[in-house]
Amino acid sequence: MKKLLFIAVLSVTLFSTSCTKEYITQEYTGGNANLSTVDFSVLESEWGTVGTIGTVGFGYVVDLGFPELTDNVIQNGMVSLYVELDGAWIPVPVYFYNEFEGVLYQGGYFYRMRKGVFSIDYYESDGNTNNPGTQNFRLVIVQPY
Repeated sequence: MKKLLFIAVLSVTLFSTSCTKEYITQEYTGGNANLSTVDFSVLESEWGTVGTIGTVGFGYVVDLGFPELTDNVIQNGMVSLYVELDGAWIPVPVYFYNEFEGVLYQGGYFYRMRKGVFSIDYYESDGNTNNPGTQNFRLVIVQPY
């Protein structure tokens, strides 16, 4: 019963935070990790390009400083990213299909990390990737003790 209550409280905590950059740290007695949730926005002007327009591999990327991404987190913890699409939090990587003049192409968000840096990539398979614009994200970091 306590576990069900804990899961319910955790779910409400994770999904009721605002879309401004906000850190929420939970410490659990008897556990062996800290949970941090960070909500943030990437502005349209913050996305940089990668690759050559019109070729496969052209896309947009943003590198964000996250000192919480320590060697311990990367090797022993867990990091999850969510993007807010149509009012719902969707886990990344996420793939979706677009259509332009009868041609279907795939797009999606991806992420990678290294100590202190979290990177988000956005690509479309047609090589003519459009800037994804301002997007809201949620990063969940599990820091083991």
